[in-house]
Amino acid sequence: MVRKNSLDAEREYKRLLDESLSFNRDKVVILNAEPSSSSFIVWFIISSYFPVITACLGPISNTIAVAGIVGKWRVDAAGKSHPDPKGVYAVNVVSLVLGCFSNLVLLLHFSKKVGYIRAQLINIVGWTLAGGLLLADVIVCSQRYFPPNFQRTVGFWYASFTVLLYFGSTALLSIHYCGYKAGKYPAKFNLTDSERNVMIFTFVLSIWFIWGSAMFSKLINISFDEALYFCTVSILTIGLGDIVPLSVSAKIMTLLYSMSGVIILGLIVALTRSILQSSSGPILFFNRVETARTKVYEKLIASGEQLEGKQAFEVIKNIRKVSVQRQKRWSVLSTLIVFIGFWLLGALVFHFAERWSYFNCLYFCFLCLITIGFGDYAPRTGCGRAFFVIWAICAVPLMTAIINTVGDTLHSMSSDLQINIAKSSAHLLSPVFSLFDKLCSLYSKCRKQAPTNLSETDETYSKRTSEPQIEGNVELLPFNSQERPPSKPDSNNGSEASSDTELVTKLQDYLQVIRWLRELSHRKPGSKLDFDEWARLFSSISDDGDKSLEDPHFWVSKESPLRYPLDEPRYVMRNLLIKLEIDIERLVRKNSNET
Repeated sequence: MVRKNSLDAEREYKRLLDESLSFNRDKVVILNAEPSSSSFIVWFIISSYFPVITACLGPISNTIAVAGIVGKWRVDAAGKSHPDPKGVYAVNVVSLVLGCFSNLVLLLHFSKKVGYIRAQLINIVGWTLAGGLLLADVIVCSQRYFPPNFQRTVGFWYASFTVLLYFGSTALLSIHYCGYKAGKYPAKFNLTDSERNVMIFTFVLSIWFIWGSAMFSKLINISFDEALYFCTVSILTIGLGDIVPLSVSAKIMTLLYSMSGVIILGLIVALTRSILQSSSGPILFFNRVETARTKVYEKLIASGEQLEGKQAFEVIKNIRKVSVQRQKRWSVLSTLIVFIGFWLLGALVFHFAERWSYFNCLYFCFLCLITIGFGDYAPRTGCGRAFFVIWAICAVPLMTAIINTVGDTLHSMSSDLQINIAKSSAHLLSPVFSLFDKLCSLYSKCRKQAPTNLSETDETYSKRTSEPQIEGNVELLPFNSQERPPSKPDSNNGSEASSDTELVTKLQDYLQVIRWLRELSHRKPGSKLDFDEWARLFSSISDDGDKSLEDPHFWVSKESPLRYPLDEPRYVMRNLLIKLEIDIERLVRKNSNET
């Protein structure tokens, strides 16, 4: 029975801990790697984010492939389009069908309608064949069907970039499948609901691009591939002005289409930000804390050094503090490196595609990344416009990550600045407060030394105010169980008096817990608890005393709750409420049996 109760308590402890974590525990438990190992983050990224990236590349690659098959690949010097050769067109269609089928299977797998192994094999083989056929199509067409006076259109370059997207999707899924075969995680994608929803909204966005391209190709009288470029510029709110609607119907549909597209894009941005905040950041923090904690714990065990409870607590708090600082620096640095690389690479492609100077390419790319389109520079060539569509769409999650990282960093800096200002102000004003306290103390002494004549009413009032009052932190009951005056021995009601005393003692304890819960409920979610509050928690929820803290290395061991990124006030409140509920049930049951 004791073992059963201990197991139930352990399960309850884990459940409360899971509910207070800043991330989904299943995303960590699913991995066959120690959280403190260097490979943990690698396999976490592969298991979680490779499927998400593939889910975004799949619909976008199909959208680009549709533009590549609808638009003509060749145009002569006079600007007249020429139809594609039948063989080239047929292979292009087969490639598109394979790509769309693979994307559909991936969508079904994300919806848990198709098993992992079957979906992986279909996707890897399907996208490999689609990319291989389209690559052969592009090479053959370039070698045989482009005379000197023919130029490559936007459609040709769409097809060329689609090859890269297909092969990129194949590579990501192949690496994920290799991780499964290596036993690093089970046969499933390590995804949350938000991560699964990203593919759904990306799929909706790709459908929106295809529908908008077909509509504006008729309203503005441009080709389908140029209409896709126009839709991208409109939805991403860049507005380069090189293609504009002229008719009233085109202008009205541009307003409606852009507004609805921005809403869909906003949902994708919100989901991406949610993934970064609820999954990526907390798990990376957990890995850093575990790495440092494991080293400290192993060092203490090897040396035989004994730490006091408060010393071990300060060690784990310092580990958490250093981990937060390092993660902030790493997040800012890595985001800036990716942003600069994305910016410089895009400028390099436009430099060769549009024949602009590299500085002007940097100028153009930077303005596009922050969605400012002056219109003085805009891609004109087929290669430039095709690359712009893919590059601009890929910039959406990048800019979301930058805004999220910079925003969190600035918020943290402002909070630290406010704290430092408050500390500086307190240091500067401490002499003034000290002088004020001395004056108040001197005034109180003078009042006490003054002669007083208490009337009978004053004495009565003094006695009345000396009784306990229900205010602030004063005890609600006049005395505890040890201070209660002994009742007169009575054989008839002796047991009742003992029971009442025990009941009063229990109620006093519960009132103290309720007062603490009320105080915790006013704290902010990110606030931290000190050592005394943690010790008070464990002593309150333990029936056998504070045994959890008997181990001198408890706070740096695997049993420590501070090894996880958790909401500390919420965790404490849940533990106290569960304990309060259990104790009250026992008390009610006991009194019911006695009566």
